[in-house]
Amino acid sequence: MINKSVAGKSFILIIPNDFGIYELFNENLERFGLDLISFIPQKFKYKNAKDRVANFVQKNFLGDKNFKRQLSKQCNSNHVENLIKDYLPQSVDYILVIRPDTITIETLQKLLKVGKKVVGYQWDGLERFPQVFDYINYFETFLVFDQNDYDTYKGKYSNLEKCENFYFDLDENSANIENSNIVYYVGNYIQDRSDDLVSIVHELEQHNVAFDVNLKYHRRTLPINEKNITFFREDFDFKSNIARLKNAKFLLDFKAVEHNGLSLRFFEALKYQKKIITNNNAVQTSDFYDPQNIFIMGQDDLKSLPEFLSSNYKTLPVEIVERYSFSSWLNRNVF
Repeated sequence: MINKSVAGKSFILIIPNDFGIYELFNENLERFGLDLISFIPQKFKYKNAKDRVANFVQKNFLGDKNFKRQLSKQCNSNHVENLIKDYLPQSVDYILVIRPDTITIETLQKLLKVGKKVVGYQWDGLERFPQVFDYINYFETFLVFDQNDYDTYKGKYSNLEKCENFYFDLDENSANIENSNIVYYVGNYIQDRSDDLVSIVHELEQHNVAFDVNLKYHRRTLPINEKNITFFREDFDFKSNIARLKNAKFLLDFKAVEHNGLSLRFFEALKYQKKIITNNNAVQTSDFYDPQNIFIMGQDDLKSLPEFLSSNYKTLPVEIVERYSFSSWLNRNVF
């Protein structure tokens, strides 16, 4: 639901440059009639050969894998500071900072000066990028999506608030997938998730499904050789991901070791009425959980998988689905 009371208010979004997802944020924010100050994230590039060589030495000889991350953080910070340098104190109504650890604390302090309300959101687990702990106390409100993070750290950080992820409101057209049997997944290759991925692909190969399973991997030698898993090197954008997702019947989801929060896939599945196969049993506590729509690997009996694959999606109440829209998320957590 669009909150008309914020029309004309100024809004700054600080977000990492991940898969072009900022485009969907911007498009959805514009629906509110906000005076959106769009910060297009910069894709990191080495300034010169010296920095590239320094990173190679730090990473391969000194064991410092954070050198490039620090260069990227300073690049992001310079970009943000250049864009806000002319803003007066308290001149921006709302600022949402996603993954604040991707800018310096000094830059965050400058954002806090120009913003009336500044909200932080760590859409990864807190312990996955532990530098974020240095940032939490600077915010009036700091959002986390993992119940375990909230339970563990709420006593230490009184500004910590639990939220869920969401789906984007735009794009109301859903593809006709009445006869689809496509299993869809796209993500980065992460070794600790690969066993579950290979296991479920092997299981699904025994059934009448088609595969659109894709992993991004940078090295020339592939880590695994599976006929139904495609590796790619180039970045994919989030809009392309949504387009392919809409043509599938089933989505795969694998949680990270560092957190148990529910990924965007669960909420995209809600919006587009997709069945989902996951190894994240935290979904059972959600009000949208239904075993007819969500199969939990390692918990649900594999003998019931054929029935899960053949049954139709169970439509959920509209009020539950709408709760997880980006508009609803903004109204609850930012405005």
